[in-house]
Amino acid sequence: MNVTLLTSHNAFSDMVHFAVTAALTCHDNTDKDVDHKELLLRIIKMGHESILEHINLTYSIKGISRAVLQELARHRHISLSVESTRHTLRKKLDDIEALRDYLSEFHNSDVVLYHCATSTLKHFAELAHVLPDMPNDELKYYLPEFWPTNLILTSNIRELRHILKLRTHPSALMEFRKLGVELFTRVPDDFKYLLEDCCVYIGG
Repeated sequence: MNVTLLTSHNAFSDMVHFAVTAALTCHDNTDKDVDHKELLLRIIKMGHESILEHINLTYSIKGISRAVLQELARHRHISLSVESTRHTLRKKLDDIEALRDYLSEFHNSDVVLYHCATSTLKHFAELAHVLPDMPNDELKYYLPEFWPTNLILTSNIRELRHILKLRTHPSALMEFRKLGVELFTRVPDDFKYLLEDCCVYIGG
């Protein structure tokens, strides 16, 4: 899994300013000079998190399973642009070793699971070979949920807080927990205060 924050530090800083301006506008206090961090932390503590919707982060996420994608898609207030299986399925099969390397990231500590996963991958590759004329849009019905994909994710801070609260919990899917850690870690240190109280399970 590789996670990169595409939002620049300057853009992040501007959006924090927008959120503060929005908060001050609600009380007709836009002429006040306030400490951004102090004000936003106070607003978070009060539960008025709609202000945080003015801060949007965009990430590049590579090498997550479609199982995680399915759970990620349950979050309503995000935007996803996902690698198309229609255009990439057989291309990925051409690099079967890369797919095996991806599997080893999650199953290298369990020989049985790794064997089962690689066996499933082998059978799927054989199916694609035997049916060369089957369109990718039909072939994808036989994809295992561990099939890797790449995507661009945009989320506002309010929804990102919600994701971290749910998906870094010990009961969450292991791979999604790892994704949650990566999403938090990539936020610049001087803005992590917007999320730290949501990260009690990852030492935030």
